[in-house]
Amino acid sequence: MFIGPPKTYNVDIHEFSVFHNPIVYRFISAQAWYYDDHNRQIWFTPNIREVSAQQHVSRGVLRLACFLAVICGVSLRNIATIFTVLFRIPVSKSSVKRWIDTIGSSLPSEEEILKQLLEQKKSDQCHIDGYYPMGTNNCVMVLKDESDRILITYEAASENADDALAFLQNIKNCGMTVTSAFSDYSDSYVKAIREVFPDAKFQADHFHTAKNIWKHLKKSLLEYRRNLKAEGEKNKDEDMLEIASELWKMRWVLLKKPSNLTENEREKIEALEKIDSGFISTFRSIIDQIVNIFDHSNTDTQAKIKLKNLKNQIEKLESSYLDKITKFFSDHWDAAMQYLKKKGLAKYRRPSNSESGMRLLRRLEKNHDGIRSVETRKHYIKIYQAIKYLSADVTEFINSGTEKTYIMDM
Repeated sequence: MFIGPPKTYNVDIHEFSVFHNPIVYRFISAQAWYYDDHNRQIWFTPNIREVSAQQHVSRGVLRLACFLAVICGVSLRNIATIFTVLFRIPVSKSSVKRWIDTIGSSLPSEEEILKQLLEQKKSDQCHIDGYYPMGTNNCVMVLKDESDRILITYEAASENADDALAFLQNIKNCGMTVTSAFSDYSDSYVKAIREVFPDAKFQADHFHTAKNIWKHLKKSLLEYRRNLKAEGEKNKDEDMLEIASELWKMRWVLLKKPSNLTENEREKIEALEKIDSGFISTFRSIIDQIVNIFDHSNTDTQAKIKLKNLKNQIEKLESSYLDKITKFFSDHWDAAMQYLKKKGLAKYRRPSNSESGMRLLRRLEKNHDGIRSVETRKHYIKIYQAIKYLSADVTEFINSGTEKTYIMDM
């Protein structure tokens, strides 16, 4: 079969305008031909660099649409407005969505992309978390690695152990070996991790650890303020009512980590401690002890000694909410402090990686615009991976009919 060389014709049209440089419209026409088995000349339209005859826009426009929608998280409605008003390209929201779906469906499967990511850089840590997107009752599980890459997502009916088990078994079949696993305190994830990767060390997200402790601290402070106000109203004690009022104004300051306080906030806390009966001073001391456990413990033994001091501080206030902090540490100490036992887990902040995997998905569904189905969500994630991790020019996948990864800059 002989294929004739493609012929490209350019027609430039100058528009009348008052600008110093004229506005030029370039119309590109390309034709090529070949002889078939019966020696008949067959004409066809070849691929032209940076131009898509099927999409009726340049590939630069497609790249920009994908970048705005997936990487920047701009809603499709706003992308259409930007193209129409700023670039004078009349585009509808449905058109942008079709572009995203067309490109996403042309990319390799989630498992193939996962294998390419593992070939690019081996990973032995998995950070797993899940959330429930708007518009559906299903759970979307997200897996990230220590390099902060989203490796794969999985949508299931719920966040139960069986679904989590199937998800982790799938990534194991793709060739991923996990030595350290990170998640929240969900029994489903913990059970699935220990079953699929029995030798992996489990470390609970510090985000969820801090969230649980902070919740009990807040409730304890508000309980003290509520009781103080009630007693002041009962006895008509203006001093107690004034302290209760100051506590309400400074409630968020009193819950701050000591290193995050400004000099002005420190002075206000000291002034409040002088007129208080002693609760505030002990309460702030408890926060110091908690921070000391995480920030200044190098071994598990050191952390346990500091935990004993924390329990002594909590016993002084006799608060049911603060007692829950002690119980929480007793129930989850190994999972929360695993980073002190296993080298390579770095700081305790690292295990919060899986929680950040949710932010991309939540940002993509902003205004519930663009993600309306399971398939569309998968397309978004695959395009995100191809652009950000594989440096792929996603427009090369359109009508290519292959699942080849093109390594080139956007």
